[in-house]
Parts: sequence; C-alpha cells; structure tokens
Amino acid sequence: MPRTNPRSGVSAVVLAAGMSTRMGSVKQLLRLGEKTLLETVLDTLRASQVGEMVVVLGGSAQLIQQQIKLDDARVVINKEHEQGMGTSLRAGVSAVDSSSDAALIVLADQPFLRPETIDHLIDCYRAQSHPAVIPVYKGHRGNPALLDRSLFPEVMTLSGDVGFRAILSRHTEEILRVPVDDVGVLIDVDTEADLQRFQQAHLRGTLTLELLEATDVADRGTVAQPSA
Repeated sequence: MPRTNPRSGVSAVVLAAGMSTRMGSVKQLLRLGEKTLLETVLDTLRASQVGEMVVVLGGSAQLIQQQIKLDDARVVINKEHEQGMGTSLRAGVSAVDSSSDAALIVLADQPFLRPETIDHLIDCYRAQSHPAVIPVYKGHRGNPALLDRSLFPEVMTLSGDVGFRAILSRHTEEILRVPVDDVGVLIDVDTEADLQRFQQAHLRGTLTLELLEATDVADRGTVAQPSA
C-alpha cells in the first residue's frame, strides 16, 4: 500500500520519467553501490517525514517497475514525458493526495540528498508559512523545492520542458531560502563519468570530498535574498 504520514502533510513528487539520453541507458536503474539511483532516492524519502511518495515514470516505466519495488508509492505514468519536465510536474502534482498541504519536488538522480535535509525543509515550511521553500548550499540554490498547495494551479499551467523554476521566478520575494550543510542538494548524476567517479569515491570512503570537488556550481547561480 502507498506510504502515508498524515502528520507531515507534505507529499514527495519524484520526477523519474526522463529519457536518460546522455546516459545511453535507463539512468534510474544505474547502480551506485548496492542500489539503483532511484532506489537510493526513494530510501532517502522513506527515512524522512514526507507523507507519501508519488513517483512519475515515463518511457521506461515497465522496466523500472519490474526492477524496483514501488508498493509503497503512488505510481503515475506520464505518457507525454517526451514533451519535457513540465508534463511530469503536472502529472505528479495532480496525483498528490487531497489532504496534503504541499509537494516536495524531488529529482530521481539526486542520490546524495540526506533525509535530515528534507525534514529541515519541511520544518521550516511549517514554521514560516512561505509558498515555496528551497535549500541553499554555500550560497547556491539546490533541489528539492517545496511548493505549497496554493501554487499547484500554476504547476498545472506548465508545458514542454518548463520546470518548477518558472514558478519560483514569479514568486521571488516569497521564497524561503533555507541554508543547509548538504552538498547533495546540488548533486545530480548527469553522465556515465559522474556515476563512475561517485562509485569510486563510495568504495574509497571519500564520497563527501569527491562530491565537493566534482560539484560544478557555476550554472546554479547564487541566491539573492529578497528585499525587506
């Protein structure tokens, strides 16, 4: 049965419908240590206080479902995944339980994200009541982003390869920027070389150091604080 945690009120929407064109294979099923990338992300969410997991799959949906246990998640098949991330966001958010107050938008290729970082974002959302919450690592914005239900109608207007940053850009002054000590908010596995480097670091026990050295934050942008 799908996992629920009514005390949280925050659903996790996991975007796992990508075509993995840069990998040449199904990226979600590539292994880092003993687990696949997607399994690692799901285990992180299971260890956090998110209320439910909505997993959005695309072209490789059947293969992923055959190899990864998703019994405790709500699986959504995005038949329009080739049109871009916007369609997966719409599909995932539309499946969020009606009792949830917000959705945490999680990328399926961020295996180094920590459960305590997710919990911290949720706690800050609960304490300060902002419509959007994003993690910031050493001045650079990261993922996942937490969106209040009040922003769901805007998500449903997205199309093509337009992601949730288009929504955040409309609410710059309202975003809660949460400093975190977790480089995992910046790391996503884009290439086979990335994966091999991280696998080697995992075996050597130098994963944190490798992450810091491999992180290219140049295209992440620094985070400007809203005016008072």
